[in-house]
Amino acid sequence: MLKRLYFLLGYFLFSILALTSLIPTYNDDKMLALTSIALFLVMGIISFPAKKNISDYKMNEEAKPLVKSFMLKTLLSLSAVNLIAIFLVKFDPNMPEGITESMRIYPMIMHAVLGILPLFVLFRMSQSAKLK
Repeated sequence: MLKRLYFLLGYFLFSILALTSLIPTYNDDKMLALTSIALFLVMGIISFPAKKNISDYKMNEEAKPLVKSFMLKTLLSLSAVNLIAIFLVKFDPNMPEGITESMRIYPMIMHAVLGILPLFVLFRMSQSAKLK
């Protein structure tokens, strides 16, 4: 079973990695750098990991719709950030040295996987009996 802590920790650490790689390029194209920094800062805030899975808590029936709504918004936000990042990689003129135009496909694939993974979790959650 996919553990929430490790799932969110991976997204959080990736957002820190992206932020540290974007800060040096700030002077080259300020608007693109600000957009990218804001995007990954939001992703870091959203994905800050918690130690327990939400399903480990006992929830009353009134709280279940709120928890489902929160989880849905969080996972869709993580997905949207990474799907937008595909286009940022495609159109970024300030890629690090050594990355050619043909090599841009690798970070684009990585962002696509990171964009699809929360959708997979949403699908698995919809099959879970604990939140129904």
